[in-house]
Amino acid sequence: MAVDIPVIVAISAFAAGVLVSAGILTVRTLKNKKKASQQNYSTSFVFSGNLKQTTLLDAIQFLEIGRRDGILHIFSGRRKGYLTFVKGKVVDAFYRNEIGRDAIFQMLELNEGDFYFEPKVIVQPRLMSDTMMDIAFEWDARKNGAFQE
Repeated sequence: MAVDIPVIVAISAFAAGVLVSAGILTVRTLKNKKKASQQNYSTSFVFSGNLKQTTLLDAIQFLEIGRRDGILHIFSGRRKGYLTFVKGKVVDAFYRNEIGRDAIFQMLELNEGDFYFEPKVIVQPRLMSDTMMDIAFEWDARKNGAFQE
C-alpha cells in the first residue's frame, strides 16, 4: 500500500488547522465565560462603624483618601445627618437644621452614634467651598478655645 507524500502533507496540514481552530474557539469561550461571571458578581464598597470606635473625622478622611462618591449617613439617637461626597470631597452636609460647615461642626462633636456609607453616583453641584481640612482645623481651634472670628 503506497501512500502519496503530498496527500499525507495535505491531511496533516488540514488536521493542524482544525486543531488550531479548536484551540482558538476554546480560548474565546473561556474568556467570554470569565467576562460573564465577572458581570454576574458585583461587589460594593461597604463602610460603617460606631462613633465610639471610629471618630467621624477618621471616617471622613478614609473616604477622602479613597476618593469615594456617595453619602455618609450619621445616626445619633433619633437624630440623623449626612455628608455627601464627590470624588472624596465633601460637597454637602446636613444635621439638626444646620447645613454646610455648621452641620459638620455639630456632627464632629458627636461621641455616640453610628454611621454607614452609601456608595452612589452624586450629581449635585458643590454646595461647600471649604475643604474638610480647613473645617477640621477651625473645629479643633473652636474646641480648644483658640478660635477668633
